[in-house]
Amino acid sequence: MSPRKRPRKLPLGRPRVAIRGRLGGNTPSLSNVRPPGDLTIFGLLLLFLLLIYGSNFRTIRWDDTIPARLLPFSILLDHSLNLDHWIEPRVGKPPGAHRLYFAVASHGHWMSAYPIIIPVLVTPLYVIPAWWLSHHTPPLYPYSRAFILLVDTMEKLSASLIAAASGAVLFLAFRKIASRKVSLALALIYGLTSDTWAISGQALWRHGLTELSYAFLLWALFRLPDLPSAPFWAGLALAVAAANKPLEALLILPFLLYFARKRWKNLLWFLAPLVALGSLVIAYNLYFFARVLGGYPALSLVQDTSAHFPFLTRFVDGLFGSMVSPSRGLLIYTSWTVFAFWGAARLWKENTPSWIRPLIVAMAATLVVQVGGGEWWGGWCFGPRYLTDLLPFMTWFLVPVLTSIRVRPRLRLVFAATVAISLWVQVVGAYYYPAGDWDGKPVNVKFQPKRCWDWSDTQILRSWRAGPSPPLLLEEWERMLRL
Repeated sequence: MSPRKRPRKLPLGRPRVAIRGRLGGNTPSLSNVRPPGDLTIFGLLLLFLLLIYGSNFRTIRWDDTIPARLLPFSILLDHSLNLDHWIEPRVGKPPGAHRLYFAVASHGHWMSAYPIIIPVLVTPLYVIPAWWLSHHTPPLYPYSRAFILLVDTMEKLSASLIAAASGAVLFLAFRKIASRKVSLALALIYGLTSDTWAISGQALWRHGLTELSYAFLLWALFRLPDLPSAPFWAGLALAVAAANKPLEALLILPFLLYFARKRWKNLLWFLAPLVALGSLVIAYNLYFFARVLGGYPALSLVQDTSAHFPFLTRFVDGLFGSMVSPSRGLLIYTSWTVFAFWGAARLWKENTPSWIRPLIVAMAATLVVQVGGGEWWGGWCFGPRYLTDLLPFMTWFLVPVLTSIRVRPRLRLVFAATVAISLWVQVVGAYYYPAGDWDGKPVNVKFQPKRCWDWSDTQILRSWRAGPSPPLLLEEWERMLRL
């Protein structure tokens, strides 16, 4: 007699459910109904996050994003990369006669002091608004009230789309190492309970594109060696991240060494996008600013003449401030990251994948330079803005410890509490901040960063008590349409 066949084990997250009717087999069986595929979930997740990020109907940004929100219109309507149309009416002086931190006078024009890869990449989204402006009579471009409203609306849409795409791509990345339910849960934790919502999803800060690049990097790396083109996509992700923020070039080194130890063909694939995009960026920077890093300084060093070891003092202050201060601490605003550090330690110990240790070292080096060499508090913003870039990696670090969390009820309760608290914090950031004007009162945080340690007057609670901020974009559109 032949041995009894064992039932085939189904993949996790794809259970077959069969429901039979009471009167026989005429009722259709759900066993033949296929669950939604990964690409379907990707699209639904993208749409869901996009709607959530836009649901406050306002932008949350300062002057840092002026070049990013104006350049797409300049490219399409003026066929130019300068900001002359908006800056000269604002300052009333030609280039070189006034000093702006977000723009630099070069070749007789005002040029963005920030890298321009974000406005270049989002320019296709502006085609229809730019076409409408070019055909409108009387002209609305370049400095009418209607034009400014359109600029703010497009910035909000572009930023929300970039941030939402980072969460959706992260879901696809995790599908190679986790079940569908786990991947979706992690993507939602990333998208709804971190500064991806309150920072990246609100305005065209550089953090959103960096997060999207790192999510795409994980997607490529998790498909090694099955996908032959994975080294190319990994190189492209890092090239975009470095073009967006030169400091992120530190993460190129560990993967350069990793691919150098493998087949030379993989190394060439990895280097191709880095060399191509890097050459364009360096040529642009040298032509307009005569500096490889461009017009904006890589670091804004804070001098402390009273310290014997100024960099070490800044690093210690910045590290603790970025992690646990009540108004800028990562563990306060995104408290589930405490489990991510546990996961990173486990990955380091297991040394799998083989590039994990160099990656963690590169992340640590980025953190050291960021918090030790500049304004670790990030100026006027909600929470630890500079650490937003690393959130895709922090979310991945949860994967190794999920099983341990699941099997321990108390640990599971603590993890759920950290996620719930982080969600509430992001709701405050999206719907309340900057109500209460914590950044500016009683003293500008830029000039007194020690306020970040004031537990009696935290940014989160002051914003919460001040109440929701008005949906300014919605109100402006209603007012404009009534005219």
